[in-house]
Amino acid sequence: MLFWRFGGQKACRFLFSCIAILFSFPYNKYHVCILELPGEENRMSGEIVLKQMIMIFILILTGFIMYRKKMISGYAAKDLSALVVNVCSPGLIIVSMFNDLSAVSRTSVELVGVIAVVFFFLLIAMGYFLVKVMHISHKEKDSYVLMTVFGNLGFIGIPVATAIIGPESVVYVIVFNFFFNVFIFTFGVMVLKKDGQGSRTTWKDVLSPGLISCIIAFLIYWFDLHPPKSVETLAGYYGNACTFLSMIVIGISLADMKVKKVLGNKKLMLFTVIRFVLFPIALALLLKPFLADFTMRATIVLMAALPVGNFPAMLSEQYGRDSRTIAEGIIVTTLLSVVTITLTFFFV
Repeated sequence: MLFWRFGGQKACRFLFSCIAILFSFPYNKYHVCILELPGEENRMSGEIVLKQMIMIFILILTGFIMYRKKMISGYAAKDLSALVVNVCSPGLIIVSMFNDLSAVSRTSVELVGVIAVVFFFLLIAMGYFLVKVMHISHKEKDSYVLMTVFGNLGFIGIPVATAIIGPESVVYVIVFNFFFNVFIFTFGVMVLKKDGQGSRTTWKDVLSPGLISCIIAFLIYWFDLHPPKSVETLAGYYGNACTFLSMIVIGISLADMKVKKVLGNKKLMLFTVIRFVLFPIALALLLKPFLADFTMRATIVLMAALPVGNFPAMLSEQYGRDSRTIAEGIIVTTLLSVVTITLTFFFV
């Protein structure tokens, strides 16, 4: 096979093993693997999370192999990042609003919206606090702030929430994704632009395709708009390419990294423990006495426990910033998320 010939036997064996593991898991109608466990608050399985992680690494490994074997150039990373940020992601945001959102009341959605806004502002403050107390270098400071604030709420968040909490949680995940995009295309862009070749953030940067698509998506939901079916289909075509292209770019970024060195990064490991273990557990304990709705509470805690998202890396590439630190964070937090998410849910 050509992929075997050009990808390298060891890498291909690993890739095929991952695919075999994926097919060994049971799947539900939402196309995510699920293992039924008794009790509402114990519908949690490490296998569910593991399946999502394997999917991500297969996609990342594809980009890794293609770059290593010179099937794709390093210059492609920035172009693909621009495609994801400006076309594919907006399509994914809009198409998510065509889901059936009638299962949850507007009052609950409004409450989660308020919590989501507070959640992101809290993470921003936490990000700057951590870079100060951990003595993060000026070069890596912005990367650590972005890793603190922006988790992988889309690709991992939606299927994992569906599997371990239930389909009713997806409405809340969409709300968090909406505000994720609002913050990434405002705060995230400002962070990346402030030191970029002396340029300043303009309204053109803030009113990006991502933010505009968030506004459109919100209007579709709030006013219960029903655009033509062709609009949904077109947005779906754009959105379906988002995950694949994003992971290809991350694989390219990781192609010349030394994995042992990444895992041996003590500062990154300490950051992972604080941000993705201690913080979600503390949040779960804080919410438990005040938020009786298990689905809502579990979804909020899951949003805090998800590993570093790929979007900060995409934007870093687009704005000419070094994405290596973020790419390392993605790998470490995603690798450990099977343990960290499972551990966190013992406290929900």
